[in-house]
Amino acid sequence: MRQAYARTPSGRHRWLRCRRLPPVATATRPGGTPLAPVTMRDLLAMPHLGLTLVAGASGLDRPVRWAHVCELEDPVPWLEGWELVMTTGIGVPREPERQRAYVERMAAAQIAGLAISQDLLAPPLSDELREAADRTAFPVVEVSIEVPFVALARTVAAANTEGAQRRLVTHLGIFDTLRAATAEGAPFPELLRRMEELAGYRLHLCSPTGHPILEGVPAPPEEVVRRHLPRRRGQPPGIPGGYIVTIPLVERTAGLLVALEREDAEPAGLTAVQHIATVVALELANREREREVLRRVGAETLAELLAGAIDPSAARTRLAFAGLDPERELVLAAIEAGTDDTAVHRGLADRAIAHLLLPQRELYLLLQADAVGRALPALEGSAVGLSLPFGIADGLAEARRQALWALARARDRSELVARFPERAESAWLPTEPAALEALVRRVLGPVIEADRRRGTELVRSLRVWLEHDRRTERAARHLLVHKHTLAYRLKRVEQLTGRSLTRTGDLADLWLALRALDVLGRDVLDG
Repeated sequence: MRQAYARTPSGRHRWLRCRRLPPVATATRPGGTPLAPVTMRDLLAMPHLGLTLVAGASGLDRPVRWAHVCELEDPVPWLEGWELVMTTGIGVPREPERQRAYVERMAAAQIAGLAISQDLLAPPLSDELREAADRTAFPVVEVSIEVPFVALARTVAAANTEGAQRRLVTHLGIFDTLRAATAEGAPFPELLRRMEELAGYRLHLCSPTGHPILEGVPAPPEEVVRRHLPRRRGQPPGIPGGYIVTIPLVERTAGLLVALEREDAEPAGLTAVQHIATVVALELANREREREVLRRVGAETLAELLAGAIDPSAARTRLAFAGLDPERELVLAAIEAGTDDTAVHRGLADRAIAHLLLPQRELYLLLQADAVGRALPALEGSAVGLSLPFGIADGLAEARRQALWALARARDRSELVARFPERAESAWLPTEPAALEALVRRVLGPVIEADRRRGTELVRSLRVWLEHDRRTERAARHLLVHKHTLAYRLKRVEQLTGRSLTRTGDLADLWLALRALDVLGRDVLDG
């Protein structure tokens, strides 16, 4: 016998007599089979450990890969899975419902079991705790106060020595595989396939919302996406039958590595999956740099296409370089100003949607016509105007006017998406550039000319005032000017246009002229 110093529930300390345990290296299953991996049932069968089953008998065959002391009410974020959590009771909540949640959290995270020290600091274990343990097949045991936790931990460690050695070999093998595959020039999907064989998992890669992000690497099964994505910040990696590991990249989540256990292999554990995630992060970082190069080149290409500065042959070559098929129909989208073009680019790239993107007054997006439906969720909830499908030989001038017209319509109707109508008679603005320009010159020409000569902002002031439902104070705050300054500008608009801002017909003329100006572009009347 030996002595230990312990604190009792009353707060006093006393010396306890503890059993002297046999050397843990001799721990075996009946018949002499090494404990690898040990189960909760095996531990209960060892009298010298002093364990008593409280609840969760149907889960006694859970493997125990490690034993860990944790006195937190929520130990899950600090664990990998299949640990036996040992506690003196400090972390066990007193309220029955919190005890139920305490057990349910650990059961859901694939913790092997809970070992609570008898006669120390644990509150009474409620019926709710027992019911949750039985329902989730999560073993809860009490540990004799005469048995130190270190003895239980050493028994588990000794029983799992062989498995730990195999996992260490696997961890080293992951980086050996990376080195060999790099030397061979093996494609990344082949590298992941080799790592699957090493780690004992089926590996999947996806965006935070479950979309595939690398060609040749599958996204996780639909059931996994539906039940476990998107992930909350700080959420533990364990899921039933595997892990989901977040892959960060420049203060954002670049993707998720999903590792699902295989029936024909022994899984190597979370550490191995995290090593693989590091390899994936390197690949995604390289591809991110490539994407940025393509993005800059694509912006230049789209600018030249919109300006009509590329002949059809060169345009086809440029589109093919960006991953677009020049022989298939395209659509040009105009996205409202203020949209985060970086977020749009990443959202489209994560969905493997080839595109060209150009921020100007609006954000212009060129993509294949059949990719529009998949692309819309990546547009950040911004208002979008879509042109009719067209061929690259047609040029982009008309597509731009159509997209801007549709965007103006989306704004007016408070819609997220508007498409240019296939039948011109359904439009409330002319579609011909000459007619649009004539409307702008007739109604707003003198105002535009005054702005150009004097550097004033009469057109912008009129637009903001109308967009704020003719509420002068609100519009003035938006423009950062005094309301009397805005009133003076509006009076100048009336003088220059010969129209009254109190007459409905004149307001309609001015509003339509502003919309026509949007479609034409701000510089169309220069010169």
